[in-house]
Amino acid sequence: MKEIDEDEINHEMYVHLLWSTTSQKPIIPTSVTPLLYNFFCDLTLDEGCHLIGGHVFCDHIQLVIKFNPDTLFFDLITNLKVASLLWFRTNFPEIEKFEWQKSDFGFTVGFDEVGTLLERIKRAKLFEEEVFSLLDQNEMKYDRVEVLK
Repeated sequence: MKEIDEDEINHEMYVHLLWSTTSQKPIIPTSVTPLLYNFFCDLTLDEGCHLIGGHVFCDHIQLVIKFNPDTLFFDLITNLKVASLLWFRTNFPEIEKFEWQKSDFGFTVGFDEVGTLLERIKRAKLFEEEVFSLLDQNEMKYDRVEVLK
């Protein structure tokens, strides 16, 4: 058995991120989704984190990330959204006015919940169904209009 080094930091922290396209428009073509997902894999590594799983849908993304505590949560989300927006606009200019919504959502996930969450994401539908279900499940108060901005 390996001895624990008191100077070594060990962590298992997971977050579930999701946000949609502006006005939840289903404008991400299925041909683009694996490319965008792979881009998110690279982006999370650049942020010192690891993309465990998730999916890019026609109207939103859901990502499960092993979070590095040295990373600022706000910076992670901002960098993922900005870089992916620029990537999308650069590589697919024919999809005019592509934007991510202003709001985004992040939830902590227990290590033992990651598998169940990944299965749930596989069965996910449209953004509105997903986000309101998650907010209700976590007993969070919200304004429907603000959530969809």
